[in-house]
Formats: sequence, C-alpha cells, structure tokens
Amino acid sequence: GLGLLLAVSIATNLLFVSRLYLPRWRQAWREARTAPPVMRPGDHLRGSTASGVTVIEYSDFQCPYCAVLNRSLATLADSGQLLWVYRHYTGNAGHPQAEGAAEAAECAGEQGRFWEYADALTVEQAHLDAALYPHLADGLHLDAKRFQDCLAAGRYRAAIARDTDESQTLAIIGTPTWFVNGHRHAGAPGEAEVKHVIAAARAAG
Repeated sequence: GLGLLLAVSIATNLLFVSRLYLPRWRQAWREARTAPPVMRPGDHLRGSTASGVTVIEYSDFQCPYCAVLNRSLATLADSGQLLWVYRHYTGNAGHPQAEGAAEAAECAGEQGRFWEYADALTVEQAHLDAALYPHLADGLHLDAKRFQDCLAAGRYRAAIARDTDESQTLAIIGTPTWFVNGHRHAGAPGEAEVKHVIAAARAAG
C-alpha cells in the first residue's frame, strides 16, 4: 500500500518535472545546433555599417513585445550605434494581421520607405487591418496606385514566407528574437538593457 503510493507519487513528480523542463532543454539543444543568420542582399538596413554591431531581428508587426524592442533599436540605429536588419516572422497564429502588415511594409519599401512605414505600423499597432495600410501609405505620400497594386499582386508574400521559414531553421519559436553580432537574444528588455547589450557587443569587437 504505502510502497505503491510512494511509487505513484514519484512517477507523477517525474512526469511533472519532465514536462516542465524537457521542452526547455530541447529548445536549448536546438538553438545550440543552429548557426546564426547572416546578412544577405536585399535586407532592410537601418543605422551605421561602421558601428561594429549588427542586429538581425526576426519580428512581427502585431507583436507588442516587438514594438517595445523596435523603439529601442530605432533610437540606437538612428544615432549610429548599430546596424539593424529587419526580417519577418509571421508564424504566430494569434497575430492574424502580421502577414498583411509585413506585405504593406514591403510595398512601402518598394518606394524607398520601408522603415518609415514600419515605424508607422509600430505606432498604430492596436489598429492593424486592411483599411489602415493605404491610409499609412497616404501619410507617407506614397504613390497610392502603385502601393495598392503591389498589395493586390502579393508581390512580397514569397519573400516574407522565406523569412518565416528561415526562422524555423534557426529554432525561433517566438518574437522578437534578435541576434547581436551572432549572439541570440529573445524578448524585449528595457531600453537601458538593450543599450547595455549593444555596448557589450561593441566592446567585445
């Protein structure tokens, strides 16, 4: 009786512990086996190539944590403290507007305004929908017909899907995930912590 209860208790505890910790170990193992991403032709770049720090971020315009991080990265990039590379992650089923927003940003990028449009999406994150995208384009004085034709044609869907597929090979399971000179970071720390990470990367060379 007592021995059986003890055995059941131990088995139950082991099952609980395995469920709690094994996924974390498995994810850490997957991350350790992946090489960091590298820059490629056509990347969206913001900041200074001479800064000595390159941040490659996988992000989602509907992700509130991404918005927090992106404000910090924008400040640091615009002051020349890093080079920011933006890539899309649209794999979160809870963010139905992520893909549409990414397409809109790419269509703005076709007219040389990717980053301005990305900033506008961040500001309007709570209101993302198909009606907002042309309105933001008008605010940036984009060619409205060219923008709408780009969206209608789905010209950048394959490129956005490529970014998302690449994120899976990198064992990325959420946004934002960002690589600072190849070192992986996840989540959105405050601006002071982001500055510390960037300064440490610069000091490390």
